[in-house]
Amino acid sequence: MTKFNKSGFNASAGNQVQELRYNLLQSCSWLTNGTRKLLKPYGITPKQYSILRNLAKNSPESASIQEVRDGLADKMSDASRLIDRLVSKGYLDKFPSDFDRRSNRVRISDSGLAILKEINSQKEDLDRLVSDLLSEKEIHELNRLLSLLK
Repeated sequence: MTKFNKSGFNASAGNQVQELRYNLLQSCSWLTNGTRKLLKPYGITPKQYSILRNLAKNSPESASIQEVRDGLADKMSDASRLIDRLVSKGYLDKFPSDFDRRSNRVRISDSGLAILKEINSQKEDLDRLVSDLLSEKEIHELNRLLSLLK
């Protein structure tokens, strides 16, 4: 009789890579859905949140649209469209580059920093869901292992 683990994979078949891929997708989906719920009241998407967070790290410095795109996990996303939506909400300032008038630069605005601070205070609840399941040592090891897959 074939034994299956709770992920539905044949535990004896040596399908560890497939099981890993399945578990990563399930975990990603769980985290993405939790993040969407968290961000919904603020009217921003997880990708827009990533843009705000990345620009806040370098505030008050500005970044080119390409630099913003490079900072996103999904390199194929339409960074220009995401940025324009954040500009229209007042969370980013967009202005012509001093070096190349054909390109634009963006920086996080004061209201962008304020909304990010508010979101991050709520984000602790989502973080707690993970820290309740894993020890600090396990979180560190998982981060180390996942960084090898990038």
